[in-house]
Amino acid sequence: MSNKTNKKQVESCLWKRGLLAASVVAATMSAPQMVMAEEDWLTKDWEVTGYLREYLSWNLENPTLIGPGPAVFDGEQRDDYRYDLSMARTVAKLNLFRDFDGVRFKFTGRVSRESPTDYLKDLQAVADEWAQTGGAPRSSVDLRDDVYDDEEIRELWIQGDLTDTTNLKVGRQQVVWGETDFFQLLDVVHGYDFRWRSFLEPENEELRKPLNLVNLVQRVDSLEGSLQLLFIPGQLNDGENRGNSYDVEGGRWANNPNKGITFESAPLGANVPYNYDHTEADMDDDSYGLRWNGLAGDWGYSLGWFHGPNPNPVVNPNPAANGARPDLQTNPYDYEGDPAEAGEFIYPYIDIFGITANNYFAGPDLVFSTEIAYIPEAPYNVGTEGGLAGLGAGEACGFFPGFCGIEEKNLLRTMFRIDKQLDLQEYLGTSRPSFFTVQLFNNWITDFEEDEQLVNLAGFGGETKEFSSIITAVLATNYANDQINPSLAVGSDLTYGGGFVIPAVELAYGDHVRVRVEADIFFHETDQERPLQGFNDTNLFGYFSGNDQLTARLTYQF
Repeated sequence: MSNKTNKKQVESCLWKRGLLAASVVAATMSAPQMVMAEEDWLTKDWEVTGYLREYLSWNLENPTLIGPGPAVFDGEQRDDYRYDLSMARTVAKLNLFRDFDGVRFKFTGRVSRESPTDYLKDLQAVADEWAQTGGAPRSSVDLRDDVYDDEEIRELWIQGDLTDTTNLKVGRQQVVWGETDFFQLLDVVHGYDFRWRSFLEPENEELRKPLNLVNLVQRVDSLEGSLQLLFIPGQLNDGENRGNSYDVEGGRWANNPNKGITFESAPLGANVPYNYDHTEADMDDDSYGLRWNGLAGDWGYSLGWFHGPNPNPVVNPNPAANGARPDLQTNPYDYEGDPAEAGEFIYPYIDIFGITANNYFAGPDLVFSTEIAYIPEAPYNVGTEGGLAGLGAGEACGFFPGFCGIEEKNLLRTMFRIDKQLDLQEYLGTSRPSFFTVQLFNNWITDFEEDEQLVNLAGFGGETKEFSSIITAVLATNYANDQINPSLAVGSDLTYGGGFVIPAVELAYGDHVRVRVEADIFFHETDQERPLQGFNDTNLFGYFSGNDQLTARLTYQF
């Protein structure tokens, strides 16, 4: 065992002892109150909430699912999956909360299980077949066991006031920064798990990955604000719980046409696994952040800084396996993966500086808000060409586009948002004013150079532009005293083309039953027709080609 491994084990032990000590201190602080309490103090005054939920979704298109053929890359579409059941997911969630005379405690647990639909079985079968082309007996990822089925502690924290103006919250929790929907600018403290539902779940907290952290808020009344300090001990959090997780396992939300392709067990052994221990992207390293929230006249504002993993992984390619274009190879990070593999997914540590502001304007009766985030040295993959020899490799560095290396660029991201209540009762017959919001997202690479061949996502040839924008809008209406609640969400990529339309309706039956039905419809300008070949200028909404869904969600909440 290496000295590094021994050191990590010792440090992990010390962290666990420290956490245990903190718990003992917290228990000791409340012990005198417990002794004086009634005999049933442990069982009384608990708030118990939660839900039982069933998800069902059906394909509205025939998603691309192509396995290997006799000559490996001449495979055919496996079947026609239009209207097939694509998801049957059961979720149970339990919340326990209690206030022990000013010391608050919360536990949240969630268990998810999926039924093996025929479509899921075929996704797994194709993933196994592709892995076998590299000599593996099967894919290293079992989609049902490793991706979809899950049991986790979502929250486990204690919170209390240290002084009249100082509040401390310690344990497993979620910290929300920013004010955006769909695309996160400053909400970067936590990663998101987009593998089972992509970005489509209405409640962000269901996709956000909780972390064990220390959250201290110091109120400064004289300045009409508060200072928040965050500390995330790396060794108390698993690497897989950091950063965003996308479907690179070949599941139902894998980018088209890569369903059935597991990057960790890739075709012909060109594997790209995650590396959570990279020197420049070691998930055992700590993260921390500062955020000031305040008022300036009628404006609410915040200033924030966060140091932690890049929200999205980048491919750190193996130069020995992707050296066909040495003139394009560039990388500030050493390759530390297996010499026999094509590359490794890493989350380099970065710094994010941000500003938010919001205000209500009485004249037009609307709320305006904005977020501005600056990320120096944001990592981008490089290389617009890709392919194996004999499959149009041409000017490619290696297996996929983006495998020439990594460039660090200075990125400025902005969001402008307007929220307004619209009185549509006369026109639509709603029971009260409707909520409308529109958001404009912008990216500007301030040190952009045309000849660098930056790509938006490794694996696709869509070249990154200096400026890019996406606009989204949501209209939420209410009927029958909020028992029938239709909504419409739309979005358009103003730079690369494509977008989405999501009509939905949520029905409320009494206090306990909620039914939501939605259609997730995507459109694109360019998509890729076959896996591992024919790379082209495919960008964000081209990844969703063939993924139109009809989704139903039944919830019993208590």
